[in-house]
Amino acid sequence: MKNIRQAVILAAGIGSRLKGVVDNKPKGFLKLGEKPIIEESIAKLVRSGVTDIVIVSGYYHDYYDELTKKYPFVTIVKNPDFAVTGSMYSFYMARERIRGDILLLESDLIYEYDMLQVLQNSVYSDSILVSGRTGSGDEVYVGVDGDRIVCLSKDIQKIKRLGGELVGISRISLDLYREMVGLAKDMFDTSHLYDYEDCLTDLCGHRIINYDFAEKPAWMEIDDENHYKKALDTVYPLIQERDKAISIKKNVERTVLLNPGPAATSDSVKYAMVVEDICPREKEFGELVQGIRRDLVRIVHGRELYEAVLFASSGTGGIEACLTSVVPDERAVFIIINGAYGERMQQICDGFGIMHIDYVIDWGEPIDFKKVETIIIENKDAISHIAMVHHETTVGILNDLSSVSDLASKYGMELIVDAVSSFAGIPIDVTKLGIHYLVSSSNKCIQGMAGVGFAICNIESLEKTASLKPRNFYFNLYQNYMFFSKKREMQFTPPVQILYALRQAINEYFIETEEGRADRYAHMYKVLTAGLKRLGFKFLVEEKFHAKILTAIIEPRDPNYDFTEMHDFLIQRGFTIYPGKGAKEDSFRIANMGAISYDDIEEFLENLEAYLTLKNIKLS
Repeated sequence: MKNIRQAVILAAGIGSRLKGVVDNKPKGFLKLGEKPIIEESIAKLVRSGVTDIVIVSGYYHDYYDELTKKYPFVTIVKNPDFAVTGSMYSFYMARERIRGDILLLESDLIYEYDMLQVLQNSVYSDSILVSGRTGSGDEVYVGVDGDRIVCLSKDIQKIKRLGGELVGISRISLDLYREMVGLAKDMFDTSHLYDYEDCLTDLCGHRIINYDFAEKPAWMEIDDENHYKKALDTVYPLIQERDKAISIKKNVERTVLLNPGPAATSDSVKYAMVVEDICPREKEFGELVQGIRRDLVRIVHGRELYEAVLFASSGTGGIEACLTSVVPDERAVFIIINGAYGERMQQICDGFGIMHIDYVIDWGEPIDFKKVETIIIENKDAISHIAMVHHETTVGILNDLSSVSDLASKYGMELIVDAVSSFAGIPIDVTKLGIHYLVSSSNKCIQGMAGVGFAICNIESLEKTASLKPRNFYFNLYQNYMFFSKKREMQFTPPVQILYALRQAINEYFIETEEGRADRYAHMYKVLTAGLKRLGFKFLVEEKFHAKILTAIIEPRDPNYDFTEMHDFLIQRGFTIYPGKGAKEDSFRIANMGAISYDDIEEFLENLEAYLTLKNIKLS
């Protein structure tokens, strides 16, 4: 079940029974600790993943208005008739602000954080949080039948089978909310004194509304002075004690990413980021980074001849680091361009005034190596480096590394390779291929999180750059390499949690093995392309040049086809695809990299076929 991102807090009531405890303030501003209980509730909601909080205010609403200055994610909706309306009317007033499924809370609650996690992790789309008996004297009892509620009442005699007490925190789907609003509008014709508990009772006769039971939770609704004293003496201290020891319990809804990156990740990679805080200058973290650097080199068989230099950046940062750090001022880099990422190298060079000679091919066309050699021969005295993209994800073409490497070796030039979307997905041996600089990132075929770019550098070549006049600072390859070599620390502040996730991703790569990952990707590619052919799609790039990691598909010419509509149809079913980019024909792209399976591809194809059928799209 998806994590809820929006919450509504009902806070319009007067709280007349708390006079003398919280005078001339809404009862949400009652203090048991350092902050009012409404602010403690807000903090817990944010921690649980809620990013949008709507508070329906009424009595002394100015207090709630002040919260918007402190918390930009808080919105206030006013119920001007708070004195003569029930809680459902306040809930109804929020209808213009509610965008999806929500958590519904009451403002006078104190509760332990784990109670939010119960509902965030609920298997039900609509669930009322229920606890055991509290003996508070103002209970709302919950009648149940199996795993669903049948009524809510303060009169226990009306309950045939008791499920527990209503806590005042509920998970409400947008669909249920709309039903509540519809029913409430009819009820308001008779009376505005209608509470949301009554509305739920009226609906549960024909609609399934479930409940989650919280085992011995620490919570209390503070309605009067006796409640306040009990909260202060026993319940609130217990909540504080339990909240100190909480751990995050979050079921992550799975989305199948079929875009060129970031790629889908395993739950264990996601959870690897939840670690204790650590200073990145500590020895322990230095050892973590050193292990990552070592194993990134190992993935491309660099052995002791190569070192990995890491940056807090995307893959483009690593490309910029190489081009700006290794090409001498008086020499040029020869760039082979048959897609957007080859063109990006050109743009980087232009930005830094680096001389470059370009071989530009129509995006989607293979490299003509006779033409490459001709350009090299014509400019061999000017060129020091050749730069190319291995897997050009603009069009899904795999460029021949071996042939370019042979030409670089033949003419004494160093080779820079953008392997951002092939590293750890397609086997590469930098030593055998004579690659001097290979660049990638943490978020594609290695299946980690975005945030780390790296260059795997031939040590001998890298050390020669020490004599070059620097044209960069943060991205200087040699300076970053030397800093870590001497201090066992990254030169600049690293993305600590992302590196823990990368460590986990590397471990999972080695468990799967180089051959196993490449085979899984290749198998998914076969399933994907066979399915696309069956449906009638055609490919942008000739199949013998496919990378088997991403496929560019020519868009249908049927007037019923619309990419945005297709994208939205698929994303609602858990699949993310990607538009084309600057190719010779209009296209869209589907990747088969990341922590996904053959079954995911099969299910995607079923949904794609459903879209084509729904829109009556003909593929010629």
